[in-house]
Amino acid sequence: MKSMTRTRTIRLALLLFGMSVCVVAQDSSPSQPATPPAPAFGQNAPVLSPENPPVSGLDEPTLELRTASRSFIAPALQVSESADTNGANQLGSNDVQSVTHVIGAFDLQQFWPKSDLFFEYLGGGAFYSSPYEGQHEAQQMHAAGLEAVTRWRTGQATLRDSFSYLPDGSFQSGYGGDPGLGIANAGIGGGLPGFSHGVGGSVGNIPRLANTAILDAVQAINPRSAFTVAGAFTNSHFYDPTNTFLNGDQFTVQGGYSHLFSRHDQIGAIYGFQLFQFPQVAGGEVYNHVFNVRWSHTITGRLSLIAGVGPQYTDVQQVVEFKQWSVSARVQLRYKFAHSSLSASYAKFTSPGSGFFAGSETQAARLAYTRPLGRTWTVFADLAYSNNKKLQASLFGAQNASSYNEGSAGAVFRKHLGRSYDFFGAYHFSEVAFNVQPGFSGFPGTGRIAHRHVGAIGVEWHPRPTRIE
Repeated sequence: MKSMTRTRTIRLALLLFGMSVCVVAQDSSPSQPATPPAPAFGQNAPVLSPENPPVSGLDEPTLELRTASRSFIAPALQVSESADTNGANQLGSNDVQSVTHVIGAFDLQQFWPKSDLFFEYLGGGAFYSSPYEGQHEAQQMHAAGLEAVTRWRTGQATLRDSFSYLPDGSFQSGYGGDPGLGIANAGIGGGLPGFSHGVGGSVGNIPRLANTAILDAVQAINPRSAFTVAGAFTNSHFYDPTNTFLNGDQFTVQGGYSHLFSRHDQIGAIYGFQLFQFPQVAGGEVYNHVFNVRWSHTITGRLSLIAGVGPQYTDVQQVVEFKQWSVSARVQLRYKFAHSSLSASYAKFTSPGSGFFAGSETQAARLAYTRPLGRTWTVFADLAYSNNKKLQASLFGAQNASSYNEGSAGAVFRKHLGRSYDFFGAYHFSEVAFNVQPGFSGFPGTGRIAHRHVGAIGVEWHPRPTRIE
């Protein structure tokens, strides 16, 4: 009897112990998880996030949510036929001719645990059906881009380089968009206004070489604040025996501080020094000191707004030295709708002068819109305008003009044909106008305005990338 009572007591104790274990297990169920440990200070720090990088640096927030990336190589080929009203890109010219563009591309991206490498080369030619006097039937086109990133626990450094050798001012392969990933023509949107402006407008079918090399670094000092530094060298060389265009070099060094004061907002301050060098007889040297206060508002995957303004002090040292104060500014808005995206920007800065002037005060604005039409069509539209005022007198370049305006408008329609082919149709209009009297002959041709209408159709082949790991 006593053994039975002892057995019942043991069973009851075991039952009560099991019920208490169940209660404890329910209290620690996934519905009430324990607080996770704080992320290590480094790549997970908010100020180093690629979706909202430091506002004083060169990287900009992306509207595309990042996914896992793989290393690959990828080729591409584009062939297009254009009707061009000013194929020689001359002042006062108006004669329609056919131009065939053949452009090949090669892309590489390689990922390691703490480093990334991106490289692209574009090469080919433009073939003219009825070349103008002094114009070759075929013109070479080359462009290459490099971006190498290395990271450590609290920062990163990036080396960028962009090279081009072109018959005129832009690599647009018949204005239908470039093949490949766009690394070679990505440009730099961050930094000071006009950080690495390089060659802008163009008149004349003069071969030109341009190269921009940039090294920048970001160092976080806590999860909300970071220092940024950057240095750049830009070179523009025109193969022009008439000395119509001005060669020039641009050196830029800048340093800044960024602070993330809320989930979506940053504030930063940047100081930069710029040196523009021209042949002494043409323009000498221009020293430029720039200070900007900058604010950004970012909603990952949807909105990016960056605005900055500040004073700049310019010291021109030629035959006659003069100094001046002015304002530099930059505003950029990018917004992603449910089925489209919009980009608008404005900048005021000092530029090398695009080969026309030995330095200029530039204001530039741009509006771009992208939208898919159905499952296989995409449309891209673009408007751009700039005003450029001569900074100093020169014996070469556009010596009889005190300013020039440049405007363009265009649209590209793309049709995806399976996974490997695209068909496109494009239209592009551009104008470069100098404020001089008609008959000015400082450039090839006559008149003071260069108009250009280009209509193009083409096909692009881009096979699936080949993995290299």
